[in-house]
Amino acid sequence: MNILEDKKFLFMGALFLLVLAGIAFMPVYSGMLLILSLMIFGSLCLVWKEPHIKLAGLAMLLLLAIANIAFNDLKYGIDFDGGTRVPVMLERPATGDEMNDIVQIIKKRVSVLGLTEAKVRAIGDTQINVEVPSSDSRTIQFIENTLAHQGVYWGIIDGKVAISGEDIYSTTIRPLGPAQLTHSGADWGVSFSVNQHGAMQFAGAAKGKADYPVYMFLDRPTNAALFISRGQLKAHMLDDSGENECIKAMQDVLKLDQGRDIAFYITDDIQGMPGPASAKTKAIIAQSTPADIVSMINASGYEITYFEDGEVSPKYNRTSAGVLTVSKLEAIGLISAPLLSSGLAGGLPNYEFAVSGSAPGTGAEKTQAAIESVKQIESVLKGGSLPIQISLGSRTTLPASLGREFLNLSLIGIVSALLAISIFVGLRYRNLKAALPIIVISISELIILLSILGSFTIDLAAMAGIIAAIGVGVDAQIVITDEILRRSRETTEERI
Repeated sequence: MNILEDKKFLFMGALFLLVLAGIAFMPVYSGMLLILSLMIFGSLCLVWKEPHIKLAGLAMLLLLAIANIAFNDLKYGIDFDGGTRVPVMLERPATGDEMNDIVQIIKKRVSVLGLTEAKVRAIGDTQINVEVPSSDSRTIQFIENTLAHQGVYWGIIDGKVAISGEDIYSTTIRPLGPAQLTHSGADWGVSFSVNQHGAMQFAGAAKGKADYPVYMFLDRPTNAALFISRGQLKAHMLDDSGENECIKAMQDVLKLDQGRDIAFYITDDIQGMPGPASAKTKAIIAQSTPADIVSMINASGYEITYFEDGEVSPKYNRTSAGVLTVSKLEAIGLISAPLLSSGLAGGLPNYEFAVSGSAPGTGAEKTQAAIESVKQIESVLKGGSLPIQISLGSRTTLPASLGREFLNLSLIGIVSALLAISIFVGLRYRNLKAALPIIVISISELIILLSILGSFTIDLAAMAGIIAAIGVGVDAQIVITDEILRRSRETTEERI
C-alpha cells in the first residue's frame, strides 16, 4: 500500500502540520503544544500497531521538537543566563503574617503572568525582591506595571462602591472570547463571578441607575488631588462637547462617598495653591507640568506622583441619553466605564461581570497590547489585594551565577552520557540491529525533552533531570530488548 494513500498516516500528517503552525505562530504556547502532541501521537501509536505509523509518530515528534528550538530558541534560567531583580518596597513595616500574605499574593500574580523560575523573597519587614529570568526591557516594564498595583478593585456607580475585589471568586476570572469582544466593541476583556454579598451590593447601588456608567477602578487613590492643564482636560474631548461638560464629567468620575473624593484642579486657573487634605495627600500631575506649578504643589505639602501626559488626559464617552462621561483615566486607575443596561438597574442581584477596554496601536502591536492588558488584569484580580500599599524600587541586572561556561559543561556532560551509553549498548549486544534503536530513541528523547523544557526554563535542576531521564529511558529499553531477543520466534528484524 502506498504510504501517501494511508488515511492513518495522512491524519497524523495533518495533526503534525497543525501543531507546527501553532509552534511557529504562537510561541507562548509552544511548550504546551509539544506536550499535547506527545500525548496524541503516543496514543495513536498505541492504538494503531503498524510499524510505519509508529516510526512516523516518532519522526514527527522529533521534527516538531527541532522546529520549536529553531523557531523559538531555548529559554535558560537565572543560573545560566542571568535576569533582573525588581524590589517591592512596603509603605510600612509588615508583621510576619502580613509579609507571608504579600509574598504569596505576589507569587500568584507572577504565576498567572506565565513567568517561569521567578523567585520572590522577603528582605526584612519592608522589602520583597522579585527575580525573573529576563533582561528584555519591554518584558520587565510589563512585570513592573503588574507588580506595582496594590490590587484593590472597585466598581463605582454614582459615587458609591457597587462591587469590590474581595467579592470576586478568583477561580472564575477568565478572558472574554472573540464573540463577546465583538459584541461589546472592546479590544480586550476579563469576566468574573461574585459572591452573594457582591451581587446584593451591586443590585442596591445600580437600582434605578440605567444608562449610568459603572466606573471600573484598579487601585483608585482615596487621598489624592488631580492637577491637569486645560489642554490635557480637552485632549480627547468629543466634537460636540464643551469645556464645562468635560469638567462636570471629571467631577462625576472623581466623587466617592464617605469623603473619599479625588480633588480636581486645572493648573491654568490656579491663583493660590490649595493645601492638601493631609500630609499624605498625593498630587497626581503630568511629567510635562511647568516647573513653577510643580514648585507650588511641592511647597504646599503634597506628595507628588508623576504620570505620562496620556495617562492624565481623560477619554470621554456619551450615554444614550447624551450625558458626557469619562471612560478611561489611567492616572487614577480608571480602566473602563461600561454603561448600566436597564436589565441590571432593576434591583435584582447579578453574579456575572466583566472588565473590558481598548488597546493602543494598530495590527500586531494592538493585539499584543490587548494580550498584555488581559494578563495584567487577570494577574492582579487572581492574586488579590495587598494589605499594605507598595512602591517599586530601581531594577537591577542579575549576573548569571553559573554562567554560559557551566551551561556548555552541562551540555558536554549530556553528550558524554549518550556516548557512554552507546558504547555500553554496543558492547552488550554486539548487534547493530538491536543496539541502534536504543541509541536513536535515546537521542530522540533528549531532543524532545530539551525542546519542551526550553519552552519554559532550563536551569541547573532541569539539566540534572535530563541526564537522569536519559539513564532511566535506556534502562527501560534494555529490559524490553532483552525480553524480545530471548523469547520471540520471529526474525530479528521483525522483533526490532
